[in-house]
This record gives sequence, C-alpha cells and structure tokens, in this order.
Amino acid sequence: MTRIIAGAIGSLQLKPAAKATRPTSDRVKESLFAKLDAMGVIEGAKVLDLFAGTGALGLESASRGATSIDLVERDRNAFGLLEQNVKSSLSSFDKQGISNKIQAHNLDAQRYLKSVIAGFDLVFIDPPYDFPNSELELLLNSISDFLSDEGLVVVERSSRSEQLEIESLELQSSKTYGDTAVWIYEKP
Repeated sequence: MTRIIAGAIGSLQLKPAAKATRPTSDRVKESLFAKLDAMGVIEGAKVLDLFAGTGALGLESASRGATSIDLVERDRNAFGLLEQNVKSSLSSFDKQGISNKIQAHNLDAQRYLKSVIAGFDLVFIDPPYDFPNSELELLLNSISDFLSDEGLVVVERSSRSEQLEIESLELQSSKTYGDTAVWIYEKP
C-alpha cells in the first residue's frame, strides 16, 4: 500500500503501483524525506519526479511544502494510476485551501527534458532496476543544466548497481536500505 507519509495530505492513500513500477518503500521514503527536510530543500521547491510511477516521491514533496511538481511517467498503465493519484492529491489540497502546481506528463524522461526551460530545486530519479547505468549516466549529465544552483538530484537504484560516473554532478551522500541504494547528487 502506497501512501503519503507526512505533511498537509499525510496518510492519503495512493492507487497501488502498476506492474511496470517498483514503489519506494515507506522506510526508504521516511529516511530520505527526514534528510531532505533537515536540509531545508523541500519547502517552496520546484520538484521533478522522473520515472514517477505512482507519483509517491513528487506528491510527498508537495505534501511537505513543495510548490511546483512535475511528474514524468512513460508507461501508459502506470500513467493512468499517476493521474488518479494527482487528482486525489489536488482534491485533498483544495479542501485545505492549499494551492500548488502539480502536472503529470506521459513522456519518456529524455523527451521530457528536451522541453524543459526552468531550473528545478529537487529531482527524483527512480528508474526500473534494469534501466542501464549508461543511459542513467547520460540522463544525469544532462539534468545538471536544469538544476537551480543549490539543486539536488536523488537517485534510487538497486544496492547491487555499480556506482555511477557523472561528470556534471558531485555525490553528496549515499545510503543503502537492504536492496535499495539512495544517492544524492549536487552541482560541484
């Protein structure tokens, strides 16, 4: 069961993941967002959630104060669930008088990035575990152009994945949770 953990719409249940997605566990989400909250990067942030799946990471950010969220999901079935989760989240925000911008895009990550102009403060990248590292490295190297000066990129991968080689970003921290690794990158 996927849910929003904390913030304005905390405990909101999200539609479960499509077969094509692997949801981030609550344990990983709690730890990651505690760190991001402590760093002060969520409040008022412009967030990009690539490989969004159910939208759990981007919507968690919205619940905790991010004001602009772009959710990108290529898989059509997963995108249908994502749209439902966005609608229920926006409805919950509206009931509380909170307005924010949440948009879902049914596009491939690289194709979406070709249309982006503005900088993001926080980018989540949680591709399928079988997504090739070489493609992920290309994606990460191009993302630095879309980051604000203090922007962060959070990558979730299998703990068995090889360390990524990224020229345009610097590894700020890493943590392993069982079979999941979370790497946080920043501009050098």
